[in-house]
Amino acid sequence: MSAGFQIKVLGMKRLSACGMAVALLVLAVFASPVSAQLVVSGITRARVDLKLSLPVAGRVEQLVVNEGDWVSKGDLILSLDKTLEALEVDRRKLLLDDVSKLNELRQREGVLREQVANARSLLMTPVISRKQVEDEEMVYRDVLAQLGGLEMAKKRERVEYELAQEALARRILRAPADGTIAKIHFRVGESLAANEPAVGLVDISKVRFVGTLPANAAARLTVGMTAWLALAREGGEIVRRARISFVSPLTDAASGLVEVIAEFDNADKVVRPGIAGQMPIHVGASRSVAPAVRRASAPAQ
Repeated sequence: MSAGFQIKVLGMKRLSACGMAVALLVLAVFASPVSAQLVVSGITRARVDLKLSLPVAGRVEQLVVNEGDWVSKGDLILSLDKTLEALEVDRRKLLLDDVSKLNELRQREGVLREQVANARSLLMTPVISRKQVEDEEMVYRDVLAQLGGLEMAKKRERVEYELAQEALARRILRAPADGTIAKIHFRVGESLAANEPAVGLVDISKVRFVGTLPANAAARLTVGMTAWLALAREGGEIVRRARISFVSPLTDAASGLVEVIAEFDNADKVVRPGIAGQMPIHVGASRSVAPAVRRASAPAQ
């Protein structure tokens, strides 16, 4: 099959820079003994692209990052005014730590338990009457009831202390994952509503290519297949090796298309998510065509 006929099969009579790269990729693929080729158009997205918000409303009191800063999971990003919540945590902690009454009742319970045991041992002697023993037991049971109530109160105080801590934590925004601060929507002194996006966080070290193709063609794809991407950029194109990570089990009723996702490493940060590209799929290949692809379309220097 001639190169001109191969390009005509793909319907590529007039090729852009990115389209030419795809054509070269397909030409390299046709040099190997396979029969089925697919070309998927799509767009790139960062694998981590988050719009961070807080579940409560308030005024921004502290902002410790700027656009472009790298943050690790758990790092502080911003916090709302939290004086009242911090004071409530301190108050609940003081109540929880106050065990003076509890210690007093425990000591008294120990003494009464020993007294009741001694009184019962003397019950059959003329030294003590049954009524005295019963009185001792009633006092002991009363102390046990007070002790049980106070221990339950301490459990409630612990829960209330944890609730106060949670209320305080809800006013502090921390990074849920590693990434770069891409956008800050609020500055110190500004007020934001509950669940309103406050900060954008992205990680472009891994990028997803999201495209669509006809349902009958998607049936020939499997997760784990290797593919090559030709991504458009100013002054040339970028070629990246990718791995198909998702083939949708659903077909769009309106278009008859199926979504497919391929992921690739972008540790060098050359690819900026959002650019378009194309992915010629080498279906049924028994070997990699990476050397041919790399020679066919090396990135422009």
